Formats: sequence, structure tokens, C-alpha cells
Amino acid sequence: MNDQRKRLKKRLDRLIQTLTKLKYKSCLVCGQPISCGHHYIQKSQSLWLRWDMRNIIPICSKCHTLHHKSGDPRIHQEILRKKGHKWADELEAERRIIFKNTLGNLKVVEEDLLNQIEALTKPMDDLLNY
Repeated sequence: MNDQRKRLKKRLDRLIQTLTKLKYKSCLVCGQPISCGHHYIQKSQSLWLRWDMRNIIPICSKCHTLHHKSGDPRIHQEILRKKGHKWADELEAERRIIFKNTLGNLKVVEEDLLNQIEALTKPMDDLLNY
């Protein structure tokens, strides 16, 4: 992969985390303040869903660690209970969609994420500049 695409993918990963922190304040599992956005379908399993907010779960560091380090099934079960099996089934079906890893496609994702971030931050800017 060329360096420009590699850098852009890292930037997109940072943007999806920024968007998650702007959009959500508490962990979906336990209600504590979030530390990051967890990919329900792992990044390595679907480039299509890697930067899709439907695949991002706001989660605190404790729940994230329990899920990844100890494989605590309660974390996954609670996500499914709150989001629903229909949601999980839809993501699973979309996991198989092929996303061509071109610079142009990555730039489209970047523009979309930046627009979502702007939509969340612009009302705050408007208030501060009133």
C-alpha cells in the first residue's frame, strides 16, 4: 500500500474516534464515560464498515479491556441486547461488501467523516460566536 493511502487510513481512524467522542458521552455497556469507539465488526474483517458509525460502539476503557483482553461475553451480550439482533444481522450482511482501497474512495470517506464532525461542532461554534 502506498504511503499516502496508509496515512489517510490512519487519519480516518482518528476521525472516527473523534466523531464517536463528539456524538456519545457514555459507554453503551455500563454508562461510564467513553474512552473510544469500539468496532463491532473488527477493522480487519471489513474495510467497508471500518469508518461506518453504525459499526462503532461507544465504550469505556474498562469494558473495552474486558472485551479484548479477557473475552468477557457479557460485553458482547449487552451490546446485542441494546442494539438488537436485527442491527447485528444487517452489519454482518454488509461485512461482505467489498470496499476498494483506492485513494479516491478513502478521500470520499474522509469528506463524509469531516462533514459529520462539522455538523456536530457547528452548532457549538454558532453559540460561541453569537
